[in-house]
Amino acid sequence: MKYLATLATTLLFAGSAAAFDCTDCHETIDLTMHTESEATLATCADCHGIDEAHTIDMEMHTPELTITECADCHAMEK
Repeated sequence: MKYLATLATTLLFAGSAAAFDCTDCHETIDLTMHTESEATLATCADCHGIDEAHTIDMEMHTPELTITECADCHAMEK
């Protein structure tokens, strides 16, 4: 029984840790402009209030993450 509980917990965590594509809900992001302006996760929070609309796991993310790193993990169009 303990095995099933561990398996269920692992599957739930894996599902919650999956990266999402922002363009599923939002317009396409101009990655070229954001890359040239050296946008970071902190910039997203400052300019777009992303931290007000979304809960960001700050154990997995740092404010210094670049838009390129965000795009790589979250499958944003390049």
